[in-house]
Amino acid sequence: MHYYLRGFYLRVLVLACLLVAVPSLANNEYGFKPQPQSSPEANEIAQQVSALPEPLFMTQKDKRQVNLLLAKVLRIQRDQITDFASHLEEFRANSSDEAWNSVQSSYFSLTSLNQSKQILLGLTNPANRDRLTGFGPYGVTQFKQEWQLTKHNAEYLVYFQIRSFQSLIKDIFISPIPVIWAALKVLFIYFGLVWWLANSKRLIDLFRVSQLESKSNPPLWVRLIWYTSRAHRAIAWLIAITLSLRVLSQIPSLQHLILLEIFTWWVLGGSIAISFILEFAYRNSSSSSREVIALRLSTIRRYVWSIIIAGVILQISIRTLGKGTIYSWIYSALFFWFVLVTISILKLWRNKVFEALSHHTERPVWVNWAVNRQNTFLLNIAATAVGIVWLIIDGIKHRLMGLLSRSTLFSQALAYLFRIEVAKQSDIDKGQQNLVRIKGEQVFDYVLPGSIDSELIHYANDEIKQLSRYLMSDSPAICVVSGERGIGATTLLNSMLNKVSNAEPLYLSCPYSGYVELLSLLALSLGLDEDASEIQILAYLRKSDTAYLIAIDNAHRLVKPMVGGLSDLMRLTNLLRRSKKNHRIVFSIVKSSWRFVDRARGERLLFDLVCFLPRWNEKQIGQLLDSRINKQLEKPLSFEGLIVPKQWDQDEMSEEDRAKQGFYRILWHYSDGNPTVALRFFRLSINRNKETEQAVVRLFHVPESQELENMPKPMLAVMRSIIQLEIASPEILSDCTQLSIAEITGILRYFQSRGYIEWSEDQARISDHWFRHITNVLDRQHLLVK
Repeated sequence: MHYYLRGFYLRVLVLACLLVAVPSLANNEYGFKPQPQSSPEANEIAQQVSALPEPLFMTQKDKRQVNLLLAKVLRIQRDQITDFASHLEEFRANSSDEAWNSVQSSYFSLTSLNQSKQILLGLTNPANRDRLTGFGPYGVTQFKQEWQLTKHNAEYLVYFQIRSFQSLIKDIFISPIPVIWAALKVLFIYFGLVWWLANSKRLIDLFRVSQLESKSNPPLWVRLIWYTSRAHRAIAWLIAITLSLRVLSQIPSLQHLILLEIFTWWVLGGSIAISFILEFAYRNSSSSSREVIALRLSTIRRYVWSIIIAGVILQISIRTLGKGTIYSWIYSALFFWFVLVTISILKLWRNKVFEALSHHTERPVWVNWAVNRQNTFLLNIAATAVGIVWLIIDGIKHRLMGLLSRSTLFSQALAYLFRIEVAKQSDIDKGQQNLVRIKGEQVFDYVLPGSIDSELIHYANDEIKQLSRYLMSDSPAICVVSGERGIGATTLLNSMLNKVSNAEPLYLSCPYSGYVELLSLLALSLGLDEDASEIQILAYLRKSDTAYLIAIDNAHRLVKPMVGGLSDLMRLTNLLRRSKKNHRIVFSIVKSSWRFVDRARGERLLFDLVCFLPRWNEKQIGQLLDSRINKQLEKPLSFEGLIVPKQWDQDEMSEEDRAKQGFYRILWHYSDGNPTVALRFFRLSINRNKETEQAVVRLFHVPESQELENMPKPMLAVMRSIIQLEIASPEILSDCTQLSIAEITGILRYFQSRGYIEWSEDQARISDHWFRHITNVLDRQHLLVK
């Protein structure tokens, strides 16, 4: 027991000795010295400022409190600046630690007051803010006060840095490990920089090969990395310098090196931004002249470098004094500088702007004012600015129309409104009395018929690629190409046959009579007798050493929209499928017949690919119509005098070209992307001027009939069957519609009297003139899918 008591008393005695020794330990060179603090007044003001509510929730009492605090801050700051100056003078005379602590306390107090002043300036009313930061007497007084504070702060930072370096040298002699560790980290950073600069070209080339060239449509992030890699060296230097400054500023004596990061990011980062912007501008100026490109690049350089310089100055001002009077004066000076830069740029662009405006015949009144004052002293600068604004608005308008025109729905609506406007203007045109429409075969002298030598329009590229994967390989395949009548399936089949190199191409157009006649054509194409049977054809295909690519056009003639109407198509499909060789077959079936086949057989068709041809877009229709105009005539077809309204996307065209493009848009809309329909109504629009004998284009008359809209369903069913069969006899129509021969005969006579159908060898066919209107009516009645 006495042993434990003796140990307890000993511990108490040691603790008492330590408590007595603590004050002396705190004052020796190994203890922690008390740090300088800001004044109690500055701390009190900072607490009162932080207690203020947000501006939206301030009452009148809070606003008065803001003004009182602001006046108090200005008064205390003036006194603190005087104390700061006296403390600095004392430190210059006596470089003791006590004098330095007084200097630091003043510096911290003024820093806290500056922060409170900045917050209060943002909370006070605009009149007080403008009075203290403007160019009036109060503003000048505040400027002098802040300028005096700036000089004292600069002197303080010099002394601080000298003492920091002295402390750093002292610490290095005591323990160099922190400095060595920081130096090693900086060295490691620059080793990484050197490695990247030595291997960057190889890595970027590897990235380009693996991510860009190996993929047809690389993702956005891959293209962004590739674009960023153009400035990889500057970016690497920027990262290395930033990391080095962050590492070195962790040493207490070098903490102010972090200020260099402002210069690094604004100068080096701004240079990188300039390089990216200049490259982007150059890439998007490929269609412009060299003079315009040079002006754009010069404009970008002037503005971006001005922004970089302004950013550096404002950042330093904020970091040293905050947003006070000096900051406001600097901001006003920089604003004036940007005004001068803008004026210099307007002078650079003046000649080019008015040269561009001279090519626009239709300009607003305010733009004409600018053009008339392009050589007037001083006003020419404002006139140039007005011209640039209008050119930018006009360019944005054209780009917007170009983007919207990519939407089929928008283009269709635009073309519909356009056609209505043209029809209105055409009705009041007095020059129509001298025109007579050209009829018969003579129209083909002006708009040529299709031939082998006709220009091939690029169409359905995606569908051709899909078909090529099956038809150009060495594997057997049976494919179907479906589209509206006249969409261009025959041309597509012939182009596929011309491309094939590993098979013998065979083109067969299915006769109207059907399967038996088609079988005879197939036998003759294979070199067999005309009356060869299915077994003989099958045996030949199985034993043949030659692979065949067989294109069967108009295969919908094997389909009849009735019970058992698919028997001929299935017999032919089964025959070709049983050949068991690497023969490839492609059928062309109109979409109206394919819908019947699809509903009747569904998934049991077993075709390898069913490809639907899209409608032609406006550009493709325009190219087709343009290629068919006979330009070899002495007086070729003219669009002069065709009245069309002005559109945003046609400002740069002549009047005749504008009329032509507008007319093509109308044809594209009416034909609904069908080239055959567009060509027919193009030929129906050719007229001859009786006085000059010049062939001109005028708006065609659209066939319309309210009778079709109100027609009974049985009659519409007969019309649908004719479209599906392409050409049909009364007997076939009776089988398809379950109507009697007498009813079919009466309906066909009704159709013929109104021109809906044409007769060919006792078989009815939908008239080309009424084809589009009839398909539109059946589509609206949900009896046919176009």
